[in-house]
Amino acid sequence: MSTVNMGQVRGPIQRSFMSLLRACRYQHTSAAPEVTSSATRNSKPFQEIPGPGGIYSLPYLGTALHFHPFTSVTVPKMYKLVQTFADKYGDIMKFRAGSQWMVVVSNPKFSQQVLGYPEKQPYRPIIDILDVYYKRKNLSPGLASLQGEQWAKLRKPANDQMLRPTAVTSYLPILTPVADDFIAKYRDSLEIKDCLKTLINFTTESVGMLCFNRRLGCLDGTANLDFVEDLGVFFRGIDETSRHVKPYKYFKTPLYKKFAKAADNMYRVASNEMHKALDEMIKLESEGKLDSLSDEPNLLYALIYSARMTPEKAQSLILDLFVGGIDSTSNALTFLWHELALHQDKQERLFQEIDSVIGKGNLSKEALTEMPYLKACVKESLRKNYPLSIGTLRRVNEDIIIGGYQVPKGTDVLIPLRNMSTSSKYYKDPDKFIPERFLRGDKSVDEETRHNHPFAYLPFGFGPRGCVGQRFAESEIYIITTKLIQAFQISLTSEMPEKLEFTYRIFACPTTRLHLQLRARS
Repeated sequence: MSTVNMGQVRGPIQRSFMSLLRACRYQHTSAAPEVTSSATRNSKPFQEIPGPGGIYSLPYLGTALHFHPFTSVTVPKMYKLVQTFADKYGDIMKFRAGSQWMVVVSNPKFSQQVLGYPEKQPYRPIIDILDVYYKRKNLSPGLASLQGEQWAKLRKPANDQMLRPTAVTSYLPILTPVADDFIAKYRDSLEIKDCLKTLINFTTESVGMLCFNRRLGCLDGTANLDFVEDLGVFFRGIDETSRHVKPYKYFKTPLYKKFAKAADNMYRVASNEMHKALDEMIKLESEGKLDSLSDEPNLLYALIYSARMTPEKAQSLILDLFVGGIDSTSNALTFLWHELALHQDKQERLFQEIDSVIGKGNLSKEALTEMPYLKACVKESLRKNYPLSIGTLRRVNEDIIIGGYQVPKGTDVLIPLRNMSTSSKYYKDPDKFIPERFLRGDKSVDEETRHNHPFAYLPFGFGPRGCVGQRFAESEIYIITTKLIQAFQISLTSEMPEKLEFTYRIFACPTTRLHLQLRARS
C-alpha cells in the first residue's frame, strides 16, 4: 500500500459540504426509452403543451404572480401550486420559471420517460446562496457545484465506498454501540421529549462515527455541540433564497448573514473533527501501525487510500456526508416513530419480526436480509411523509417526446414525486400508513393499495445523481428503530395529535414537537 502525503491531507479544507443534500434533491436514472421518427411525426409541438397563458406567460413576472404576496403560495409550499397545475392542466403542462419555460410531468409513465434518458454526467442546477458562500469564503466547490468531468471524477470513487450495500452494512457494528447508548438514556425516564431535537444528537453522533471513526459525545453531553438551531437557519436560508431576485449576491443581506453564521459553525465543527481523525492517522503512521486501520471499517481511511481519490476529495466527501446526513435522517426518524406509535398493530408486527429474527441480539447484515417488514415500514413512512418538497428536476440533454409533446433540448422538466407518492391516483388510501404496500406477495392488501409505480416514489433518487448517503441513512434508521422497538413499546403522549405538522426546509421537517411514552418490554 502506498503512503499518502499527510502534509497534503492536513492542509486547509477547501471543499463544500452540501453535495449530499443536492444529490438527494436532484435525481437521475439510466434506462433509455426508444423514440422513433414516427413518434416525432405524430407528436404535438412544444407550444401546445397546456399551461397558464396571458400575463402568466411573461418572463419573470408570470412566475412571480404565482407566489406570495400575489397568492398564498410560498416557495416551501410550491408542491401545492404544482398540484393545482396538475388538477387544471393534466399530467403534462408548462409554466414560466424565470425567463425559461419549465415542463411539469405528474405521471409515473412520463417520469420514467424523462428519467430514462441516459447521461453519464448529468447537469443539475446549483444552490445560489451556497455558491456565493463558497466564493466569499474562498472555498472550492464540491459535488453540489461541479459539472461534467470534474463531477464524475469525484463521484465515481464515492460510489465505490458509499453506495455498495456491502460497503455500508459492514459499518453496522460500529453504529450499534451508539444506538445502545441512546436507548439506555430512556430506560429510567420511559419518555422521549422532543424527538427531533433528541434524534439530531443521535444522528450527529452516528454520522461522526461513520465519518471520523470516533465518538463526539453528543449523547452524554460532553460534545458541547448543538446543531439544532444552526440546521434550521441553514436549510431555511436555502429555501427562502430560492427566488429570482437574489440581492445577497451583491451584498450581505440579514438573511445571508444568518445563513453564513450557521454554515460557519457546522463547517468549523466538521473541519475540527476531520483534523483530529487525520492527526490520529499521522500518529499511527509514525508508529508503523497505520495498516491496523484496515482491520475494521473506517470510511475516512478507505477514501484516502482509494486509488482514485486525492486527500482533498476525501475531505470533501466526508464533510458532505457529515453535515448533509444529520438533518435528513433525524427528520425521517421522527416521522417514522410517530407512525409506529400511532399504529400499534404495525408496531406489534414489526416487534414480532425483530423478536423472531434477532431476539434480544444486535442487527447484522445477515439478519437485515430477513427483515422485510422493517424495510417496508421505512419505505411507507418516506412515501407518506415524503422527504423532499417537490421531487426531481431534470434538464433534458436532447430533444425528447413526453406524453405526445415535443420538448426541446435544454428544457428543465420537473417531476413532482412528492405529489405523486401521496396521490390517490397511484396509491389507494394514500393518507394511511400501510407498510404492507411494499411487501411482495402479501395478501393483506389489494392490488390498488400495493406499490406498483416505482417512478412515482424515489425518495433517494436513482442513478448517477442519486443520494450518495442513502446506504448510510438507511443503516442508521434500521439500527436505531430496531433497538427502540426491541426495548420498548412506544405510544403517543396524551397531548400529541395524530398528525404531525411540518414544513419544508429542503427536507420535510416536523414543526410539532413529538413526545413519546415508552413501556419496557419484558
